[in-house]
This record gives sequence, structure tokens and C-alpha cells, in this order.
Amino acid sequence: MILFAVVVFAEPDESLGLTNAERVWLKNHSVIRLASDISWPPFEWVNSEMQYQGIAADYMKLIETKLGIRFEVDKTKPWPEVVAAVKKHELDVFSCVAKNPKREKFVNFTRPYLSFPMVIVTTDDVNYIDGIKGMQSMHVSVVQGYATHDYLVANHPEIKLHLVKTSAEGLQAVSQGKVDAYVDNIATATHIIQIKGLTNLKISGEMPIRYELSMAVRKDWPEFVNILQRALDSISDEQRKQIHNKWIGVRYEYGFDYSLFWKSLIVFLLIVASLYLYNRKLSNEVTKRRLAEEKAIEALNEADKANQAKSEFLSVMSHELRTPLTSIKGSLGLLLGGKIVEMPKKAQEMLDVANQNCERLTLLINDILDTEKLLAGKLTFNNDTVVMGDLIQKATTANQGYADQYGVSFSVENNGCDNETVIADEHRLMQVLSNLLSNAVKYSPKGGNVRIMIDCTVDKVRVSVIDQGKGIPSEFRGHIFTRFSQADSSDTREKGGTGLGLSIAKDIIERLGGNIGFTSSPGEGATFYFELNKG
Repeated sequence: MILFAVVVFAEPDESLGLTNAERVWLKNHSVIRLASDISWPPFEWVNSEMQYQGIAADYMKLIETKLGIRFEVDKTKPWPEVVAAVKKHELDVFSCVAKNPKREKFVNFTRPYLSFPMVIVTTDDVNYIDGIKGMQSMHVSVVQGYATHDYLVANHPEIKLHLVKTSAEGLQAVSQGKVDAYVDNIATATHIIQIKGLTNLKISGEMPIRYELSMAVRKDWPEFVNILQRALDSISDEQRKQIHNKWIGVRYEYGFDYSLFWKSLIVFLLIVASLYLYNRKLSNEVTKRRLAEEKAIEALNEADKANQAKSEFLSVMSHELRTPLTSIKGSLGLLLGGKIVEMPKKAQEMLDVANQNCERLTLLINDILDTEKLLAGKLTFNNDTVVMGDLIQKATTANQGYADQYGVSFSVENNGCDNETVIADEHRLMQVLSNLLSNAVKYSPKGGNVRIMIDCTVDKVRVSVIDQGKGIPSEFRGHIFTRFSQADSSDTREKGGTGLGLSIAKDIIERLGGNIGFTSSPGEGATFYFELNKG
């Protein structure tokens, strides 16, 4: 075993406020064996000179200084052996790891200290990939034992997986045509693509999960989890930014790449212009259809042709718009928060505007496409057995990041109904619940709480989403589920929205044989609910 050592500091930092018991624990455990991934840049890896380095390595050095301890790093074990060593208490602490149910059985986690979107990498001749759905027929490469591997095996066993030992091996497999795609976090994927010179690869899609990375401690050391968390919390924003810029921003050593920013902005403006022209086209089509109906039956052929043209236009534009949007979202995600390089305040403000509008464009495109499919009767539904408690857990997890932006929390009241099932399309039901949750978050005050309640009778299951907002004005209640209908146009523009989400939710629930409704009093929030027959 080859070990990495640094200077030992005898006493922990006084500013951490550790208890006497915690200080005694540290004194009795002054040398801690670190479980690290030796081939996972830019987070952590061992270079050709057997030096442990990367983002996690720099965090661990800071924590060594703050706690007065020394971390010993095993530089020889591949990742599966590292995991096995922690289970057997041969190693003590994961420096950088994603939380999942399998790992929770043998380690306790700190709060995440790193977060990156998960992306799908393909060769540059592949069009936009619509998340999990777009990978159904693909041969997908993942690193064995990584959180992505566990997630896909547990939640999507239908996807054909090709297991590799390292991220570099997975990306090279895609580049050489051995597999169709590789799934990993955006930081690792872009880092390796550049250093390996894999010029025929690109990011073609985004996964519905983020890579949330924490430190994790063996189960029989609960004291050290709290100590680690205090040390992590004491690391300043400036120190975090310096570490991120050192490892993620190294390839931008000449400063901020304004050419990339302006190119992205031009593409963004072209998308906005395309949507404007498309909306104008829709308005003209409505006018033509009304005139055609007045002129009698001969004009119906023109209306049919117009509908066909619109459907074809939507089908083409969905791919043409989503592909650049995915790349823009990935680029903006790295630029924002100083993860690539520090930038002038004005540039930061412009990026914030671009990112917000990029998210709104994505929602608008999805809502318009779903509305068109519903109107045309082309939206397909599967008959899945859906466990309502599991569905709500997935929905709150998927929307937690959005809720955090507004300072809003979720709470779930199962009322003994979490194991009840319904026969429905799980994906579409998830779409309805996510819409209700996002609306509740938007219209709740900062620091508010959105409650999700499950109730059940002999033959029905009801799910209710309860917010703490201003309530729904009485004059709006009669048409709240009408397409393009918005309660307060000024408020909706500020918070974002298309006026299509609730109408789509109503259509989906009714096609599943259920019903949807709401109750509200001005100033006392609103409760939206849907009911489905038990499966």
C-alpha cells in the first residue's frame, strides 16, 4: 500500500467550536485512512508521479489543517476494491462520493459539497437525446460501481450497459464506436474529452438527476460525520472558488472566453427569434382557420394542410431547438457560480439572464409539444403499476433543486397510503405531479413549506399539493385549467410559466380515468389535487 502524507497539525481549529468529546475523539484517531478514486479527474486522481490531486484532494488538505489530523491515501486500489475496503473497515472515509441506498448501509454522509449535472456523451453525428427515454435502444457505457451504474441498474434495467473501469475508458469506447453513449457528470466528461483529445465527441443530452457529491464515514464512526461537516462548513466561498478554478478552469488560463459567450448568446437569440416567428405563424393559422370555417367546406382542406405543416414543423423544431439548448445549458451551468473562471459582474449578470431564459425556453418547448400531441390524440400512455409513495419521493427529489432556488421546503404526509398503487403511465403521472409541485414552489413565500398529502379510500387514491401562497383570485377560478390562462400576468411573467401546465395536467389525469381539482381562499394558499382509481 502506497500512502500520501502531509504535515500534521496538533490541535483542531478553535473556530470550529468542537466539544471536548469531539477533541478527544480526534486525538484518538489522528491518522485516518482515506478511500479515494485514483482515476477520476478532475475530482481526484493519482498522477504519473504518484501524487494525489484534484478538487477533493484540496478539500481534504484544508480539512487536515482545520482538524489537526492526517489522511493516509491508498494510491493502488481501483474503485471497486476501495468500496469493498470501506465495507470491511480497512479504509475509513470516502473523500468524494455520491449518496445512494446501497452505500447508506455501510457509511454516513455529510451534506453535498459539490454538485454537477449528469450528461449523455455521444459522437458528434448524433442528434439530441431526450434523457432516459432517448437511450432505450442504445448501448450505454458507465463506470462499474459508480453512482450512475447503481442508478441505471436500480431504476432502468432495460438499458443495455457496457461496464468500464474508468471514465477515460468509457469515453474512448464511445469515440471508437464500441458503444453508443457514455453517462457521467459534466465536469469529468469535459475534462477528459479535452486532455485525451477526443474531438469527435459532444454532449447530446442531460439526465434527470444531478451528481451530488459528499464525504462519507464508516457507520461505526458517527462522531466523525459531525466533525467533518463542521470543517466543511468553515471553508469559505473564496476558498471553494479557488479550488474549482484551479482544477476545472485550468484550460482557460488566458482569461474569460468571451468568444464562446457571444457565440452562445447568438445561438440563444436565434432560438428566441425562431420561437417568435413560430408564435406569429400559430396566430396566423388560427385566423386562417376561422376564415376558412366561415367560407364553408372547401377551406377545410387548407386547414388540414396547415395542421400537417404545423405538426411537421414541431417535430423538426423540437430536435433542432433542444440540441443547442442542451449545449447552452451545460456551458452556462459551468460558467455560473465561478466553476470555470471568475468574470466581471456585468458578464455574470448577462449569464444569469441567459440561463433563466434558457430554462424558460425548455419548459415552453416541452409544453407546446405536449399540447400539440394531446390535441392531435398522439400522446401515448403506458399501463404501469405505480406505487404512490415511491412516485412522490421521486417527484420531490427531482424538484428539490428548484425548490432550493426559492427557499421552499417539501414535507410529505402519507396517512398510511404510501404503498397504495394505481394503474397509470408513471412518466405522465410524474409530469402532472412535478407541474403541481413547481407551481406550489413558485407561488409560496421564501422559507415556506409545500405539503404533499396522500389519502386513500376503498377504491381511490387522492394526492394533494398544498402551498402557502396568496391563493387564487375568485375571478380566475372558472378557467384555471384553460390553455394559455394565467391568474396574474405580471406575477407569472416574473416567476415564469406558459399557461399550459395545468391544462396538460388535466388532460393527462382525465385520460387516466381520474379527476383533478383545487380549493383556495385568497391570502391562504391553494390546494391542488388529483384522484385515481386503485390498481
